[in-house]
Amino acid sequence: MANSRADEMVLAGSAPTPQPGSDPVEHIHRGTSFIVLVDGAIVVFVLAEILGNAGILSTPFGSGFLATVVFTGLMVYSGYRSRKPWAYWPSVGVLFLATLVFLVNAFLFLYIMIVGGLLTNILFVVLFSWAALGSGRRALFHWHPGYRAGYLRKGPLDTFNLEDGEMLAACPTCLAVLAIRPEMLGDADRCPHCGGALVSQELIKRYNDEEA
Repeated sequence: MANSRADEMVLAGSAPTPQPGSDPVEHIHRGTSFIVLVDGAIVVFVLAEILGNAGILSTPFGSGFLATVVFTGLMVYSGYRSRKPWAYWPSVGVLFLATLVFLVNAFLFLYIMIVGGLLTNILFVVLFSWAALGSGRRALFHWHPGYRAGYLRKGPLDTFNLEDGEMLAACPTCLAVLAIRPEMLGDADRCPHCGGALVSQELIKRYNDEEA
């Protein structure tokens, strides 16, 4: 790789740092907080459907249990949005539960499509698979030490000393933040996290046209 420092990934899933001193975790945390809220609502909806179909939701126990789940979910979301340490792993649990729900639905519609021959269900297969991938990726971000340190406001970039000519930029494929030298990047440079190209062919073509 033309830039040996590009393999020092600061944070998986964040946007490029616009200026020195800014918080690169804020962008990914804001988006993940919203996804935790949406995924939590989906999990509660599925749980309500299960309890309703079983005839439990209409009982005092069922309604009380669902209310407790809703209250707990809102507490987890609020704590995660405020970057409370206790809410970190419960939010990961919400993301994984939603991922499981999406996968089950994807396989269910795939089964219906294969058995019933209803090709229209392929749209639901794609949508649920895409949702599962998105929630699963967000959950996996939490195992990255840079994100966890940033979530806890421990300054994950404090030890990342940029050299002259270097800047922080995000991989266009996985959004991992890398230290790069823009003038040294070429079409052979790949992201050490996902293996995607760091420079698009369109940008290379435009640059070559300008040079010509």
